[in-house]
Amino acid sequence: PGSAFKPLVYTVALDNGLYPAYPLLNQKFDYNGWSPNNFDMGVSGFLTLRDAIKNSVNIISARLIIEGYAPTWQIGKYAKKMGIDSKLDLVPAISLGAAEVTPLELTSAYATIANKGIFNEPMSITRIEDKDGIVIYNSSPISTEAISEETSFMMTSLLRTVIDEGTGIRVRVSHNFNRPAGGKTGTTQDYADAWFMGFTPQLAGGVWVGFDDRRVSFTGSYGQGSRAALPIWGYFMHDLYETIEMPIEDSEVPTSGDIVRVNFCRESIYEFGDPKLTSQDCRTGTLTDWINIKDIPDTFNSEKDTTIKIFDKYLVADSLNSQQAIEID
Repeated sequence: PGSAFKPLVYTVALDNGLYPAYPLLNQKFDYNGWSPNNFDMGVSGFLTLRDAIKNSVNIISARLIIEGYAPTWQIGKYAKKMGIDSKLDLVPAISLGAAEVTPLELTSAYATIANKGIFNEPMSITRIEDKDGIVIYNSSPISTEAISEETSFMMTSLLRTVIDEGTGIRVRVSHNFNRPAGGKTGTTQDYADAWFMGFTPQLAGGVWVGFDDRRVSFTGSYGQGSRAALPIWGYFMHDLYETIEMPIEDSEVPTSGDIVRVNFCRESIYEFGDPKLTSQDCRTGTLTDWINIKDIPDTFNSEKDTTIKIFDKYLVADSLNSQQAIEID
């Protein structure tokens, strides 16, 4: 599914203590010979998780694995809990969606995020009656808690940014679908498949556009998820809501009180890569975002917080002049 799989990687990282404003370095690395590129071959400085998923930055997703925030074994465990039964190759490239899953499986995973972390096993038949109206079969929905409500809320917030500002913005500007929604584009290597997965607080839907014969693929950028799959999702959701006229709902902050909005010092994120809460020492302003109260950092102190936090174990020289990495997907 290409980048449409990234939210599962991010979900693991959030559950392991990261948060939308957490920064990682958008620079190349070499992890035992594996050195993925961004879609536009560019690099830059620190990007928050929200920046990265908004523009589908490959290096940041990959760094979640190599820096230990989302171990591959844990990604496999979470994928299973969220509805993916296909056997996954648990290698670092899974961070970029190098896995074979079905559209129904991935839609179920997105539905779990939208449903406050509760996985509902998909059903195609809910009830069977005989010719006399006697019920001879009733399905029994199977529901389990796959991820915490707190993690699902933050992941929903990230995916909403994708549609509001990022690679999924065509949902808003081209298809006039303005209800609260989150989603993610996906494009596989050599334009073999185009994906778009998305949800509202009430519905989840997934679109795959591709070919049964793996020797056939799209021949250019028209095979990107945002161009081939997103329009189908946009038309469907727009027309469905116009027809059914469901009430407008939005994601609710968990009642546990564990998810709060705090003000971060911008320079601690983008200059030092070490998030701190805002203080009078901040020169470049604040950044406000959600966080679990257990992960709230200390307040920024310009005299003490002077070290740049870089994971440089696999870092390679920047030969691309620090171009900003944006995936047009």
